[in-house]
Amino acid sequence: MTDDPDDDKPAGIAVDANGDPVRQGSLMVERQSYERVTDGLRIAAEACMHLACAEMTTAGRVNRKGLAWRLDRCRRACIVLAGLDDPAKASPTAEVRGTPMAFARARSRLVYGLQQAAGGARQLATCHRCDIAWSNVARQLETLERNLRRPPARPRIGNGLFLPTGYVRH
Repeated sequence: MTDDPDDDKPAGIAVDANGDPVRQGSLMVERQSYERVTDGLRIAAEACMHLACAEMTTAGRVNRKGLAWRLDRCRRACIVLAGLDDPAKASPTAEVRGTPMAFARARSRLVYGLQQAAGGARQLATCHRCDIAWSNVARQLETLERNLRRPPARPRIGNGLFLPTGYVRH
C-alpha cells in the first residue's frame, strides 16, 4: 500500500481488487448461534451435576442440582424463544454415573458453558434477530458467570483493620 493522498484505500485494512474490505474470521449463521446457546447451557448444567457430587453437605448438593435444573429450564426457554426445535426433545440433565469430574475441571466447564451460552445469546441479540429477549438472556448469563468468577466477600471485622497475628485489639 502506498501513502498516496489520492489513494482511497484505508490504511491497515486488507482490501480486495474492488476496494472492498476482505472478510476476516468466520461467519456464523443463526442456527450455529442458537446451538452455541443450547450446548453452552447443557455443558454448564452437566458441570453443576458434577459439582454437586463434590459437595460435602446436603444443602450444597441441593443448591448445585437446583442450579443445574434452572439451567435446564433456561435451555428449554431458549428453545421456545428461538422456535427452531421442539422443546419436548430437550431432555433434563441426568445424574452423574461413575466417577465425577474433578472439582476444578467441573467449575471451569461451568464457567466455559456459561460463556458460550452468553456469547451465542449476544450474537442472536445483535447480529441475527435484534431481539431484546436474547439480550436479556445474554445479560443474565453474563451476570451469573461474573458472579461465579468473583470469590465470596469475606466478612469485615470492626473497622476493617487487619493486624498481624499476635496483636490483640481491645
